[in-house]
Amino acid sequence: MGYSTPVLNVSFEVERGEIVGILGPNGCGKSTLLRTLANMLKPIRGTAYIDGREIFKLKPIELAKKMSVMLTERSDVGYLTAFDVVALGRYPYSDIFGRLREKDIEFILECLKIVNAEHLANRLFFEMSDGEKQKVLIARALAQDPEVMLLDEPTSFLDAKHKVEIMLLLRRIASEKNVAIVLTTHDIELALRICDRVVLIGNGWICQGIPEEVLTAENLGKAYGISNAYFEENIGSFEIRNCGDAKVHVVCGAGTGSKLMRFLAKKGVGFTVGVLHENDVDFVVAKCLANAVVSEKPYERISDESFGRAVKLAEGKIIIDTGFPVGEINARNLDLLEVGKKVLSFRDRDMSFKDVLR
Repeated sequence: MGYSTPVLNVSFEVERGEIVGILGPNGCGKSTLLRTLANMLKPIRGTAYIDGREIFKLKPIELAKKMSVMLTERSDVGYLTAFDVVALGRYPYSDIFGRLREKDIEFILECLKIVNAEHLANRLFFEMSDGEKQKVLIARALAQDPEVMLLDEPTSFLDAKHKVEIMLLLRRIASEKNVAIVLTTHDIELALRICDRVVLIGNGWICQGIPEEVLTAENLGKAYGISNAYFEENIGSFEIRNCGDAKVHVVCGAGTGSKLMRFLAKKGVGFTVGVLHENDVDFVVAKCLANAVVSEKPYERISDESFGRAVKLAEGKIIIDTGFPVGEINARNLDLLEVGKKVLSFRDRDMSFKDVLR
């Protein structure tokens, strides 16, 4: 598959009601794969099938009734309203004069309702926000009443609110309308949240399966060539690695240290952390960001060995107390506050992140 020379050799299946995400760095062939599946680009080798029929042998109107496509490129639709744009999706079902029947109009309105955009029906498309346009374009794809939807970067350029809405919408469309969805994305969080399976494309290799197994730190590092960030599988996000010398020791727990550690890493301040229990969310973040971490097994009191290692890390450093809750198993962390050259404590309500850098 490619334009003049092969760029990708991949084989996968997608069932109705399933979402398959295609991920990988720019230039790896994601959009080329989508265009090939949409019969916009002929494969150099191989073929694609829908319902057992070769896509490239179907007449355009036959394919339009089985497959809809939404690419990242935005067409100039002039002064069309949202209703007009969605109506374009009914073209394969119109008569020879391109006229819509009453049931087509009802179907168009139903598609707008499915994407929560019925209130936009009479709005001009070019006046809408990116999120509103994306909903209308998905409604247009739905108006074809397809078995398969191909979407290229469906959440690109969207704010957090509209990104979440589109994620939930696609999951609902796949489940309720029994549509197979194939989408390309750079958004690893999106893939983890809504995809049933993913195809991860790297430098000359492909890994596919369920996202929880494929989207690992090792595979993502291999695909994207990332060395200055670490993908933490337990929380499904990248953390920026810290390269500075450790001048600070953070004593935290129960999630009180995560924001602070990200702040320090962003500012290039090296730090060590401990003692943290291994079932604590702060431990997950610290593993990614800290120069060194002292840990203890879940639900066990801090041992002499762990405490001793933490003392060695903390001695001579500025110690930051995040105001962590204190209980029987982590009470010894309070003693660590005595071994540093200076203590900054967020138990002081006037303390802020900026004070840490002074």
